[in-house]
Amino acid sequence: MEYGGLGIHNIESFGWALRIRWLWAQKTDHSRPWAGLHIQVPQKAQALFNMAVVSVVGNGETILFWKDRWLEGKTLAEIAPNLFQTIPKKVVKSRTVAQALSNRHWVSDIRGGLSVEVLMEYLLLWDQLDGVHLNQDTPDQHRWKLTQSGIYTSKSAYEALFVGSIKFIPWKRIWKSWAPLRCKFFVWLAIKQRLWTADRLARRGRQHPPACLFCDQAQETAPHLLFSCVFTRQIWILVFSHLNLVVDVPVNSSTFSAWWGKVIRAAPNQWRKGLNSLIILVAWEIWKHRNSCVFEGVLPNSQVLLQAITNESTLWCLAGASKLKELLARSLVAPS
Repeated sequence: MEYGGLGIHNIESFGWALRIRWLWAQKTDHSRPWAGLHIQVPQKAQALFNMAVVSVVGNGETILFWKDRWLEGKTLAEIAPNLFQTIPKKVVKSRTVAQALSNRHWVSDIRGGLSVEVLMEYLLLWDQLDGVHLNQDTPDQHRWKLTQSGIYTSKSAYEALFVGSIKFIPWKRIWKSWAPLRCKFFVWLAIKQRLWTADRLARRGRQHPPACLFCDQAQETAPHLLFSCVFTRQIWILVFSHLNLVVDVPVNSSTFSAWWGKVIRAAPNQWRKGLNSLIILVAWEIWKHRNSCVFEGVLPNSQVLLQAITNESTLWCLAGASKLKELLARSLVAPS
């Protein structure tokens, strides 16, 4: 949800996360009968596993010398990239730390001509490996960096696949506020520009109102309908005035999400949760009133709409909208 979705798993990414479990079990549980077999996983899953697992050297028998992240939290490919290119792939996949450090056997893994860069990295690696000592009585340890416990979880692997994605800024305002699910889904569609307003119908060649049915002054778009229309602006001002809330209703926002954010930031902290529920409620009732005008031929009427908002807010409070109930109690208090 924090990236703009509906909380439904991305099946492909979740499949990668579950494949990584196989790699983790292969690395940490050698009692499994398939532990020594080659496991085919997607390249992205393998890359995430290589990044997320850090190995702590004990006896060095289960850590791959050239491949695993074990020397100062890095792989040897990161420490000596040019030197790493000279190592055969078959050796990379099989050489353990215990084997490599025994009589400096890792030196014999180097193949081909040595450039100046390779020689410099070779000397650097030689110095770093001098400080590594194996403990035959201590098994190697593997830690999963993405959890505090150091143990793999599919949840942490799945979430890591979305690192760097663009966050959906209003997700908490939508999904963490008290409101019926269908109303939350409606405002999610509104912010995603997926409401079937006149502009969207026109783009698809479908029948649509020639202008906004509320004001008859502009083309109907989601932002216009929900906050910038003269009729709608009047509704918001009346609602906030009734609650004794001094909130500047912006009109120059480009999206409903930006408008919503400005309204919330202008309100006192203690009323913001209730105000989020109220904004969802009012937006929902505006949409329902618009649909009555489109499909039932009803004329726009601010008093009818305000009464519908009042009735619906009462039902929400009875259903458990405690923060909204606290906010509505302001209407019983005279302004100071």
